[in-house]
Amino acid sequence: MYGKFLVEGDKSVRELLHSAFKIDAIYGLSGWVERYHTQALEIHSVSPAELAELSTHEQPDEVVAIAHIPDQTDPQLAPQGLYIACDRLNDPGNAGTIIRIADWFGATGVVFSENSVDIYNPKVVSAAKGSLFRMPVIYTDLPVMLSRNKDIPVIGTYMDGESIYTTTLPNSGILLIGNEANGIREELSALVTQRISIPAFGKAESLNAGVATGILMSEWRRQLSR
Repeated sequence: MYGKFLVEGDKSVRELLHSAFKIDAIYGLSGWVERYHTQALEIHSVSPAELAELSTHEQPDEVVAIAHIPDQTDPQLAPQGLYIACDRLNDPGNAGTIIRIADWFGATGVVFSENSVDIYNPKVVSAAKGSLFRMPVIYTDLPVMLSRNKDIPVIGTYMDGESIYTTTLPNSGILLIGNEANGIREELSALVTQRISIPAFGKAESLNAGVATGILMSEWRRQLSR
């Protein structure tokens, strides 16, 4: 409603300070304020009790900030980019982890379907560990976006797909991660150009979306480095 979101913790707020995000206000313990005070920003010194009231964490880490949600830009994909697209992703921890993984492996951007979790949810922001401020992230109608970019390969993750250790991944493309419980919806499966899977060597039923994305991006980067 207000177009703003909460950033919590020393590391995340320091990452925010070095980003292009507009900052509304910062509330920190006196020690933090003394270390990072700047005339250009509105920084307030608060007591531990006041910080606890502002924070969503049980044990607040020195500081919280209020930042502006950036305007959504029209999703224009680069043909040679490496993208992660998330279809109806619900879990904030998975969403933040995937943004962080994208940052670690140098992805071009992360795309979320319109009915995915809010990436400015405090749990997503915390899980992203500052990567949200560096990684381009957009919400869009995924079927429409993929249909408009048919020249870009779409790599879909399926239980019955070909093993990532035996298949050859493209030099660029979109890695499509499905919903935690239901996978990739049929409407999007029709646009997938390559079906892959992570083979199981033990008895676990499945991997969560964040872990699976990390394994897939690692193998994709390994193949590209050969």
